[in-house]
Amino acid sequence: MSVFTDKFSTTLPPPTRKSERWKYSPIAKLLNHEIAISTESAQGFNSWPESLLPNPVLNLDAYLVVFKNGIFEPTLSDLPVSDGVDCVPFSKMDQSGSLEFSNGYHHKEWIGELNETYRQDGLSLHVHRNVKVDRPIVIHHLTDGINVASFPKHLIKVDEGGELNVVIWSSATDRSSGMYNGLLEASIGPNAMFSLEKVCNEGGKVFHFSHEYIVQERDSNLKMHTFTIKGDWVRNELEIISRGKGTDSVFNGAYLPLGTEHIDNHTTMDHTSSDCTSSELYRGIMYGKSTGVFNGKVFVRPDAQKTNAFQQNTNIVSDRGSAINTKPELEIYADDVKCAHGCTVGQFDLDALFYLKSRGIDEKAAKALLVEAFLADVLSSVSSTELSTEIMSLYRERHGW
Repeated sequence: MSVFTDKFSTTLPPPTRKSERWKYSPIAKLLNHEIAISTESAQGFNSWPESLLPNPVLNLDAYLVVFKNGIFEPTLSDLPVSDGVDCVPFSKMDQSGSLEFSNGYHHKEWIGELNETYRQDGLSLHVHRNVKVDRPIVIHHLTDGINVASFPKHLIKVDEGGELNVVIWSSATDRSSGMYNGLLEASIGPNAMFSLEKVCNEGGKVFHFSHEYIVQERDSNLKMHTFTIKGDWVRNELEIISRGKGTDSVFNGAYLPLGTEHIDNHTTMDHTSSDCTSSELYRGIMYGKSTGVFNGKVFVRPDAQKTNAFQQNTNIVSDRGSAINTKPELEIYADDVKCAHGCTVGQFDLDALFYLKSRGIDEKAAKALLVEAFLADVLSSVSSTELSTEIMSLYRERHGW
């Protein structure tokens, strides 16, 4: 037993290094933390911090849904109110209005069971048939308190022909500590389009776990981006299941840990139907004594003939004390497919640095140019220039470029 498991009981045990999926991301430090679930009056600080805006992307014209320490903040939120869009926090919903939802998700590990057992709040979002939501919906999660645990869960359903763009932004003040454990389940109907951008920009000492489970039906389109700007210990999990013919899935990510930060990205792409495509690109730069983990797995099932799947993980180890553990995987059970995967680990291109410095650019500015070029392929597919500009600006600010 531990300080954590004494308070948060589950039927599944916490993962250990013996588990292949958790080999490079031990959670022993979390288990020794005294953490409590936040309520409106307990654990967290009382007022919204002046250093953070409720809308983290100020130049983006978007709807806004704000949660502080797992609790919905109605006075800071601006929810869409229009025909064909049902957007309601669970805390404001009676049982009769709950979203009918079943995409096959079932937690297989301790982290998922924690969210299912201790969930506080979240968003029920239903886009009806052929409805196109006119603006992005920004869901902002703030951790602000000492030893605070929050367990949000979001359910998203986009019916046939619908279009939706969601941004999930996680923040934490520098004085904060605790755990964020977020889950999103999404069902994307035939010919529907769903864009999801996830940004982690957490100060303090917060253990961040997030899990997206997305099911795509026939001819649907998914664009997913995961950006880790700042986070002491971060584990991003993504599962995508193509359950109908002709789906297209694009999921990219970037991570630039500093100091002793630990950033882990686990992705699963499960092709179960024919004539589907997927493209995955994750890029990372490790600084200081930070560590990165990437594990991407692509399944191509027997019925998934004519699948076209691409996966690439590219890393730069900037400093001697930093490290990356990367493992791209393919499991193919069909014979008429086109699949490729790979990874690279290296350092900054010394020839390119020399070229830039020989043109009068100092080394710091030269490295900044190389980093921006390195991230360009990931940022170029973000849904809006306002969002990609804000993300790049935060990377620059944090790294002093």
